[in-house]
Amino acid sequence: MGWMIMSERELNRIEVLAQVDDGRLSVENGANMLDVTKRQMFRLLKRY
Repeated sequence: MGWMIMSERELNRIEVLAQVDDGRLSVENGANMLDVTKRQMFRLLKRY
């Protein structure tokens, strides 16, 4: 595998998704942090 270049926004999104996936952060709080709806958060988690 090679290098991947990610923006700060993408890195922040992955960090928040990881915290929600681990249960350290609620879906609602994660959605608020990423400025998305709870429904969109579930879609992002499915793809994560």
